[in-house]
Order: sequence, then structure tokens, then C-alpha cells
Amino acid sequence: MSEIRHGLDLTDGRISTLLLRFSVPFMLANIVYSLYGIVGMLVVGRYTNPATIAAVATGSQIFNIMQAFMTGIGTGATVLLGRRIGERNNEAGTRSVGSTFIVTAVMIVIITLAIWVFREILLDLLGTQPETRESATRYVKISTLGVPFNLGYAMLGAMFRGMGNSTAPSTVAGISCAVNIVLSFLLVGVTGMAEAGVAFAAVAAQMLSFVLLAVWLYRKRFPFPFSFKDFKPDKISTKAIVTVGFPIVMQDLALAAAFMVITNRVNSISVEAAAAVGVVNRAINIAFVLPAAIGSAVAAMTAQNLGASKGDRAFSSLRWGIVYALVIDVSAFVVCMLWPEAVTAVFATDESVITAAASYLKGYAFEAVMIALVFCMNSYLCGCGKSKITMIHTTLSVFCFRVPLCIIIAQLQGLDLPARLTFLGISGPVASLFSVIVCVIYIHRLRKRSNGYQLA
Repeated sequence: MSEIRHGLDLTDGRISTLLLRFSVPFMLANIVYSLYGIVGMLVVGRYTNPATIAAVATGSQIFNIMQAFMTGIGTGATVLLGRRIGERNNEAGTRSVGSTFIVTAVMIVIITLAIWVFREILLDLLGTQPETRESATRYVKISTLGVPFNLGYAMLGAMFRGMGNSTAPSTVAGISCAVNIVLSFLLVGVTGMAEAGVAFAAVAAQMLSFVLLAVWLYRKRFPFPFSFKDFKPDKISTKAIVTVGFPIVMQDLALAAAFMVITNRVNSISVEAAAAVGVVNRAINIAFVLPAAIGSAVAAMTAQNLGASKGDRAFSSLRWGIVYALVIDVSAFVVCMLWPEAVTAVFATDESVITAAASYLKGYAFEAVMIALVFCMNSYLCGCGKSKITMIHTTLSVFCFRVPLCIIIAQLQGLDLPARLTFLGISGPVASLFSVIVCVIYIHRLRKRSNGYQLA
């Protein structure tokens, strides 16, 4: 294992140790960054009512649109920069960073305006209950102010990942999360601002995280020459970012659309059902963000090692990533199955919401095991520049399994609320199992092709 100027050299050293060393800071970063939503739901659940919980849970779904672009373009930037670092190609590295900045700027303008202009239509599509509409609208309007900073932070973090640096984003995320926690309790618990307080606290923390990471990057510089004149798009680099990133964007937009349909169906059942699903989405978040962090490390290691023409080493990073992810998510699964009420009670005080959420969690907990496999395999494929297959299998799993099952279950007659929610929860793992099967088959075939790792 060796160090390069701005991070770890992921092309050399013991893979199991290196992957863990690179992943841990990202795990911490993802944990504290996910606390934005967890703290918001915890505070709202403690100091408000089920209607406000449902409003925040519903409004949060809109920002999956932003998450889609963050994940897609961010992964494209990580993979491209990782390849250039592995190739030791400074000139191409400079062009890749300039292109990433331009693509990010365009993306920020489009997404911010889209959410602001179409927020009411999106809330309609989510089937927002009349009693939660005003609160949900207020939450979305305020939260939209943080979109530029959230996207900016995500892109900077993606570039740090490509350079093998996982310390900077995790440190900044920790600081901003501490600010978010303090402000959330102050604005909601003390001043009673409810959903507005949660939103303002998140916006302030997002702004701080972007500024701190930008300053960090400015002071440390890139591992290759970069100046103001390099802020321009390069055809080859932009194409490479889009080649990897665009399928992921479309995949995540499909997921966002699917979850809007699912949220609509859940909202049609009752306010308690909407609140219960919102609580579980926050409670089980930890089981998703840790494998996601490992997946980010797998993508970066794959990109750098393929840039250095070390395909077997790249594949080994996938195998170790799956091992680490399963250790975490099998543990989370066991906790959720044995103590569902205790888990959901952390995020709500209303007994009806706790009971309903526990029922949903009993079915949805299986998703933790499936997602450990899917995240790592998707990340490996993205690092190989094969994000189209991740888009295809994710879209098929969502629209052929998850959404139809949700619609059918929501309309079933003769089921009480707990049973209905348990069956709704199971629809997720069924869809993810399809993705696991597709990924295993595709990776096996990819490994047999000598030209299977071409990016651009």
C-alpha cells in the first residue's frame, strides 16, 4: 500500500486492507451525511404529529431527483478521474476536472429550477394528503435552497474519491452534520418551527459542507496542473462522464419515479401508513449508506486498477467489498427482525405509527441483505464503464416487480394495516433479487471478454 500526493494509491498493496482503509472514512461520511434525514425525522417524530411526519417523508421523495444526478454524474467523475490517476495521465486529468465542473454547473441550474417550478405538480403525483399539503409544500420550498450546495458538495466529494482521498469528505460531513443536529433541535424542539426548522437546518449544513470542501480542495490542489483557464468542457472527458453517468441518472430517475408511485399508493392507504413507511426509510437508512460507501470505494478501486491494466485486482476489490457489505447488512437484518418495534420507536412516539412501521420493517428488512450485493456489483460495473447494464436491470426490477407488487398489495381487500404493510415491505427484496441474478450473470460474462473494460 502506498500514498500518492492527494490520496491512496489504490493500484498497489493488499486489497482487503486497502479497501477497508479507503472505505471506512466514506462509511463515516455517509453515516453522518444520512443523519441529515435521520435527525430531521427523529426531531419531527419527537416534537410534532403524524401529519407532519408524513409531510416531511413525502416532501423528501422529491429530492430523489437531485440524488439521481448526484449519484450518476458523481460516479462518472469518480470513474473518469480514477482512470486518469491510474494511467498517470496528468493532461487528461486536468481536462476531466474542467469538464466535471462545467457539467456540475449546468446540472445545478437545471435541477434547482425544475424542483422549484414543478414542486406542486410533484406533490400531486405523490398523492399528498390534504392535511399534510401545506407542511409538505413549505418543507420542499425551503429545502430547494440547499440543492446547489448539496450538488456542489457531491461533485467535489466524487473528485476526491477518484483521487483516492476519503478523508476530506468524511471530515467535512462530520462537521456539517454536527451543525445540522444542533440547528434541528434548536429550530424544531425549542422554537417549534416543525418542518420549516428541519429544512432550514439541513440547508445551513449543506451550505457549510460545500464551502468547507471547496476550501479544502483549493488549499490542497489537484495532483496535476489546474487553473482558471481549465474551467472548460473537453469533448472526450465530457463524453466519458456522460457515458458512465447518464445511465445511472436515468436509473435513479426511474427509481425516483417508482418511489413516487409507491408513495402515492401508500398515501392512499392512510396518514399512519405514510408516516410508518417514512419512519422505516429513515430507520433502515444505515443499512443502505454503509454498503453504498463500500460501493463507492469499489468503484474508485476498480477505475484506478483498470487504468493501470490490473483487471484481476479490480475484480478482487468487488469480492472483498461484498464480504464487508454482507457483514454489516446481515447484522442490520437480524436487529430489524428481532426488535422492529424498538428500532421504529426511536423515530416516532405515536403508538399507531410505531406498530405500523414495525410491520413494514419486518418485510422490508430483507432488502438490507439484497442491497449489500447490488450496491457492490453495480459499483464494480460502473468502475468498468458498464453503467448501462445497471440502468437496465434496475429499471426492469422496479417497473416489473416493485411497482406492480406495491399497486396490487395496496388494493388488496381484507387485509388489516399491519399485514398490508408487511407485504408492501417484501416487494422491495423481491425486486432486488432480480437485480442480483442479472448482475451475477453479466459480470461472469464480462470477465471472459478481453475488451470488456473499455471506458472511452
